[in-house]
Amino acid sequence: MSHFHDVVFVPRLPFGVNVASRRHIDVVALSSGHETRNSRTAETMRRYTIPVGTRPMAEIRAILAFFEARGGPLHAFRFRDPVEPSTAADGAAPAASDVQLGIGDGAQARFQLRTASGRVIRKPEPSSVAMALDGSVLDPGSVSVDPATGIVALSAAPAPAVAVTGGCVFDVPVRFENQSLQVMRADADSGSLDDLVLTEVIA
Repeated sequence: MSHFHDVVFVPRLPFGVNVASRRHIDVVALSSGHETRNSRTAETMRRYTIPVGTRPMAEIRAILAFFEARGGPLHAFRFRDPVEPSTAADGAAPAASDVQLGIGDGAQARFQLRTASGRVIRKPEPSSVAMALDGSVLDPGSVSVDPATGIVALSAAPAPAVAVTGGCVFDVPVRFENQSLQVMRADADSGSLDDLVLTEVIA
């Protein structure tokens, strides 16, 4: 059985990571020239390719140890998206006004964190979460965050028609696509390693 390991994988090279947004769409071309299209996933999922190349052996051993501790692709883990690390438009420090998460109805007090583009945030950094009602920032003590789901619970349901907004720094749950990692020893101090491929999962 696979599980989620609540640990963050941080490659030493934050740049050069290839980030691909993917939707699984089945497209069938009909003889009439029309097409039928069906989405197999409700959300856009991301895939990250991290070039490693020749690196010091200490770094390669650390990557191998992380890979083995996760059971290769068996267990998912956290990864900070280098393109979209937070809800802020420029990826910088988040603000309570970043994203509208809902409208108050006097009863609902739980809201799912999302990006401005609508991607579900499942692994927020709890200490970074900020919420606001009609632009007024809430006291952190009145906000409870589930770091495993990205659901925020407010101490009281917002009144009807009140705009609920929020922002945070977050990680993406991913797993290795690599079934194996091949190492070539270059010299006494360095070696080369396959590119790492991570795929986003719902965890």
